[in-house]
Amino acid sequence: MIVMDQGERMPLMIGEDGVPLFRTTEWIVTARRAANPAANTLQANCYALKFLYLWADAQGVDIEARMHSGDYLRPNEISSLAAAAQKHLDELDVAPPAKPVKPPKVVSLEQVRMKAPRPVRSVQKDTAANRLRTVADYLAWLGQMGNLDLDLQTSALRKEALGQMIANLTTTIPKTRGRNVVGKREAPPQDVIDRLLAVIEPGAPENPWADFGLQIRNRLLVHMFYGLGIRRGEALGIKITDHIDFRRKRLLIARNADDAEDPRRQQPLAKTRDRWLPLKDGLIDMIQDYMIQIRRKVPNAAKHQFLFVSHQLGKPLSLSGESRVFEQLRQRTEVPDYLTTHVLRHAWNDAFSRLIDAKGVASEREAQLRSEMMGWSPTSGTAATYNRRKIREDAERFLLEHQKVLLPGGSE
Repeated sequence: MIVMDQGERMPLMIGEDGVPLFRTTEWIVTARRAANPAANTLQANCYALKFLYLWADAQGVDIEARMHSGDYLRPNEISSLAAAAQKHLDELDVAPPAKPVKPPKVVSLEQVRMKAPRPVRSVQKDTAANRLRTVADYLAWLGQMGNLDLDLQTSALRKEALGQMIANLTTTIPKTRGRNVVGKREAPPQDVIDRLLAVIEPGAPENPWADFGLQIRNRLLVHMFYGLGIRRGEALGIKITDHIDFRRKRLLIARNADDAEDPRRQQPLAKTRDRWLPLKDGLIDMIQDYMIQIRRKVPNAAKHQFLFVSHQLGKPLSLSGESRVFEQLRQRTEVPDYLTTHVLRHAWNDAFSRLIDAKGVASEREAQLRSEMMGWSPTSGTAATYNRRKIREDAERFLLEHQKVLLPGGSE
């Protein structure tokens, strides 16, 4: 990931010699960057291309030469590529296994256990589908580049063959219609939230951080996520002077892609719309306590305006630094293993739904309010994703009430 003078982030595929690969860079710059996608989207494209080249290397396929010469992927190669798309990248970046040697007639159990094949880790269907879509786009582009200097007849034949190969590859893309919702991420029960808020209090016996400054910073982080329902990229992008209005008690969540003032290569980004969020006195007090008591004493923190900083170097807190906060929470306390920043966003939506129910707000108005606070389009259907537990519990309650009517006298 390189950072240009104007702040634009550009992910690149790098070869073993440390030099960007020519064709992949050309595709990213000319075919993908022109559509003005987020840097994270381009990075995901690069990882998909990394998958393609690792697969090609393992199969002995010169993917660029094949696409330029018109010797397109055969059905068996497409099947192999589609199967490999289900694997983690580190499963592809290994030498092929040696030919097995015939074992002796009598072996120990430990020898059998040691020679047992290591289970292959799989990725989510969405990941495999996105990989194959990106690979199809890239291979189509490579094939078209190889047809530029041909005569019309040869070019037409190659175009037809290329289109057939892409069609065959497209049919292997996993279908991700989201019909299986059991086990999907949803808000945690309220007792989990209560437990979390108790252990992160500064001075609490089970607080996972010995340093008082980290206790103050990380408590503010958790309260930002749960109290406002914001994403981690939005929290890590908050600037003191630009985004916090202490007089009006408001916080601006702003889109800040390619911020030249942000020194982080992996820039935290706001994915949703700009919006102002109101702040209660308690959250304002936490922000001021952190700024006055802790942040101003951190070396180098005064050199920038980002609210959350690394207490070792004073630089803006990175995405990996934020991830470590929740990793330490899960490892050192009794909070569940599934607790993440995004789970707290689900928890905010769950709490919002219960408050709306208590106030008797109409469903149309509820959707408008939720979309405004979350930064979604008013017509977005994202609310159901973040309100899954509340919807499931309401549906279960109504179903039990229905059964009670059908089966009077049954046990509760």
